[in-house]
Amino acid sequence: MSVKLSTIKAIYLDVLTKLYTRSEAENYFYIVLQWLEKKSKTDVIVGNETLLQSTYLDLLSQLEKSVPIQYLTNEAPFYGLDLYVDERTLIPRPETEQLVHLILEENQGFSGKILDIGTGSGCIALTLKKNLPNATVSGCDISLDALEVAKKNAHLLNIDVDFFELGVLNDTITPSNIVVSNPPYIALEEKVNMESNVIDYEPDVALFVDAEDPLLFYKTIVKKALKNKGTVCYFETSEFYRTELDEWLASSNYQYVWKSDFQLKDRILKVWH
Repeated sequence: MSVKLSTIKAIYLDVLTKLYTRSEAENYFYIVLQWLEKKSKTDVIVGNETLLQSTYLDLLSQLEKSVPIQYLTNEAPFYGLDLYVDERTLIPRPETEQLVHLILEENQGFSGKILDIGTGSGCIALTLKKNLPNATVSGCDISLDALEVAKKNAHLLNIDVDFFELGVLNDTITPSNIVVSNPPYIALEEKVNMESNVIDYEPDVALFVDAEDPLLFYKTIVKKALKNKGTVCYFETSEFYRTELDEWLASSNYQYVWKSDFQLKDRILKVWH
């Protein structure tokens, strides 16, 4: 039995506006509409119908449980790429796109070596290779599950990036001209204040770090990477760590500069000798 898409939309709004703003709820509906049937807002306006009511409602029940929509559709756009994502990796964020944009802006025509540490879905490494075709780009992660996703994306997008297993806290970093990382930086004690769609579904290993030293990954990567003369590090981090990072970087005689994200927060950090 068919039902009007406008009816499905009304059901989505009734349920999801209890959790999200109306615009967010509408956006979720239209993402599902496009993903399921390749239809748009116009199809709703002109009164088109669907035979997939039960499928729409099944997806709605998952959204009501705060399952990220990217994990339902297995799709996440990132800097012009359509990435495959699932629960094995973080969902790429707009702030990370800004990190990538800065690297591309400052390294046009670059043809050296780039290493992405904690690559996850491969979003950073794949985008850099796509836009810097003469560069040699690799990505590493401690999670074999995440590496499977990254390699799948490389295959689907036909982009040549070498993905491999590496635990940066214990392993040696391959000498590279550019090292980029969006490492874990959220203290475990902050977990209670986070949204359920993040803490219940996205991988802890990519998010959280021991509160005793939340800068552990940054310090380790900087010290290991900058042993190699001429290397530059780019990071995504938390604005809450600026003071601590400033003090450590200055006391260790590193040069560095902060860049603001689109919310004017100090989230992007560049470090060199």
